[in-house]
Amino acid sequence: MILGIDLGTSNSMAAVYKDGEVKIIPSSFGSYVTPSVVNMDEEGSFITGELAKERKITEPLNTVDMFKRKMGSNHLFNIGSMQLSAEELSAVVLKSLKSDAQKFLGEEVFEAIISVPAFFNNPQREAVLRAGKLAGLNVRKIINEPTAAALAYGVENTENQEERVVIVLDLGGGTFDISIMEICQNTMEVVAICGDNKLGGNDFTEVIVELFKEANNIDSQISEAEKVMLWKKAEKAKINISNTGVGTIECNIRGQEYTYTINEAEFEKACFILLEKIRHLIIRAIDESGYKTEEIEDVIMVGGGTKLSIVKKMMERMLDKELEYKINPDEAVVMGAAMQGALIDRNEDVKELIMTDICPYYIFYYTSGSSDSGDPIRKPVILIPKNTTIPTKHQEIVELPEGFKELPLYQSEDEYGINKVEIGKCKYIVPKVEEDKCKIYQNTIYDNNGILRFEIHIPALNKTYSNTIVSDELNMDEEEVNKRLDRLNNLTLADWKNNENELLLARAENAY
Repeated sequence: MILGIDLGTSNSMAAVYKDGEVKIIPSSFGSYVTPSVVNMDEEGSFITGELAKERKITEPLNTVDMFKRKMGSNHLFNIGSMQLSAEELSAVVLKSLKSDAQKFLGEEVFEAIISVPAFFNNPQREAVLRAGKLAGLNVRKIINEPTAAALAYGVENTENQEERVVIVLDLGGGTFDISIMEICQNTMEVVAICGDNKLGGNDFTEVIVELFKEANNIDSQISEAEKVMLWKKAEKAKINISNTGVGTIECNIRGQEYTYTINEAEFEKACFILLEKIRHLIIRAIDESGYKTEEIEDVIMVGGGTKLSIVKKMMERMLDKELEYKINPDEAVVMGAAMQGALIDRNEDVKELIMTDICPYYIFYYTSGSSDSGDPIRKPVILIPKNTTIPTKHQEIVELPEGFKELPLYQSEDEYGINKVEIGKCKYIVPKVEEDKCKIYQNTIYDNNGILRFEIHIPALNKTYSNTIVSDELNMDEEEVNKRLDRLNNLTLADWKNNENELLLARAENAY
């Protein structure tokens, strides 16, 4: 059985396809949602989920959250007496989800499908694979979150249907993704992807936090516990704005009570920049798909951020239609991940479905050239164009002298590399051969997981060298990675005999 996992910035979930339906795994606290928060207790064991989230208020130095945004980097988080990377903290969450699934299913789980934002780059995706390995899971596939949501929707809506165009709007806690797809009978094809890995529902909460501090003339010098409490109350106010049109915060800062009230119109005005970012990304995705807005027939809303009234109303104005939640926005991704697991497992209850995804970036390197005036310039050489169906392979023949080579690879949303990001360097050695120059084949492979591989084939030697794309952001060698794996394997999840009581006590302590 393959476990489907939605590893989110704010919350994570797990599900399996069993007995003809998707079953979402309840946590040890009885909730289907596991907050992506990690706490270290007095004995050095890890606590995750609801209890860890409550302990962040009273034990901020022993608790970490929002670490997903640092996946694929060398950033280390302080937790207790330790320093852990984002992938190690993610592994703790995955380990907890795996443990809950095994208790619920009554059997061991070894394999998983893990969802990621469509705009996750190569180092971030490789970090997810390592996190799965650290958690004791064989990750069979990494699936893009909008694609997973579309899969959950499409499996139930592909029979006897003419081709139609669907847009998936996925606004989670920390990321925003848009995918435009063509769905026809048993085929789903992604035709355009846009997104922002640093734009999510948490940014809307941060707006309320800053408004509260500005209105009450509060500087940034507040304690960690007060920051956590203020954030929690701002989250609640954000939800109340969507439900009732008004949100109020009452918070004690440095022994003094402060109050702040904001209505929907004020909130929308304060979030203008965030809403404009979302609007421009939707416009770009539609333009790149080649379709017109009126040709989009279905809208799939995914992630808690799409439930915000100001976001939903803006999307309705843009797409000129009333939006409905055809599947639960919080459960769509994990349902799709579980369905993907069933398809890979060839479950007889799931009908055959052909699904294709695309590369969200231009992948390229630079070569030396000269301008019309003869000045030296660097020209981008595109290896894989944006929106290319994956998996794909690009091959080029080059002649290089012997010696050490280092080829930086970049990704960019535009073909000119204006907003480029270096995703890593391909490092290899061209061996000495009889010829003055060695003819080699450079193969760039973009696989089904959205991960790049770089291979060198040298016909003169009849050899192929597989080279890892090394990121400067993640400056750990294989030995360091193995050390961290051993260390994490020696750390355990706290085994609470009565999780509900512990959670109740934590909430009581926070209230006190």
